[in-house]
Amino acid sequence: MKQLNAYRIYELGAKLHALVGCAELRVNDMFAPLSDAQTMLDSFIKGDVVTLSTSKSDAVKLLNKIGSIFNRYFIDPSTRQLKTENTEDRIDTHELAMLATLVEKFEHALAAELNRAPTYVAGKRGIYSTYDLAENAQEIFSDSLRASIPVAAQNEFAASGRALAFDMGTACITHALRAVEMMLRGYYEVFAGSAPAKNERTYALYLKKLAALSEEEDRETRPDKRVIQMLAQVKDHYRNPLILAETTPSVDEAMQLFGMASALISLMAEAVGRNRRGGEKPATPAPTEGSDDDMYDFRMREAV
Repeated sequence: MKQLNAYRIYELGAKLHALVGCAELRVNDMFAPLSDAQTMLDSFIKGDVVTLSTSKSDAVKLLNKIGSIFNRYFIDPSTRQLKTENTEDRIDTHELAMLATLVEKFEHALAAELNRAPTYVAGKRGIYSTYDLAENAQEIFSDSLRASIPVAAQNEFAASGRALAFDMGTACITHALRAVEMMLRGYYEVFAGSAPAKNERTYALYLKKLAALSEEEDRETRPDKRVIQMLAQVKDHYRNPLILAETTPSVDEAMQLFGMASALISLMAEAVGRNRRGGEKPATPAPTEGSDDDMYDFRMREAV
């Protein structure tokens, strides 16, 4: 997928109409319009802007005609170099008429093709701009955090942003969940000390073991219970329903998970970064007066 620069289509029209806008044109005045139109049209034929299909043959005919006029008036046939001066005052009117006919044919062919082209407008999603979702979703994480996030997880999160930009709720959630799970493995290894066995690399087991580690009071560092709580919410409200095909996620639900996944991945990346910097002890939020510790009481059956 690539971004379409719609202005280039307008620019092509402007360059072509500069060639046929006057009944008579001086030779010296045609150098820039001919060379500019050649360059722009060649770019379209090569697919740099859009991939031409039904209009491509007319584009090639027009390009050949522009090239022949340019060569006739500006290229010395003996040296194949630019002429030092032009002796003809005006472009031949017959040449201009043929050029105008070819421009008109190409315009009609291009109009018919673009009417069927798969071009769509994607609107803004909440506070996220379409461009940032489609092109730079991973930049929601700071440079320091991205250093601790696996590249594969960043790619999945970027894919989640693209899906959200184009109203694909299920795809957005799927990619966001994959990004969270890729980050979750590194987070688990920080506290468990090693990677789990191959048959234990599941979301439920990661969550269950992290919850158990968070209750070991003799440990110098323990998993953040906020992270465990968020992981449990992601599992119960997004992951399990998607796997069991119980619901069809809406774009609003996808946007909710997208924001939650970015916060969750950030928290896990911070812990991984601290560990790489020498095992700094993660900060544990101090309980506020009247707070209920039960909000962090995760029953093991909820992680199954």
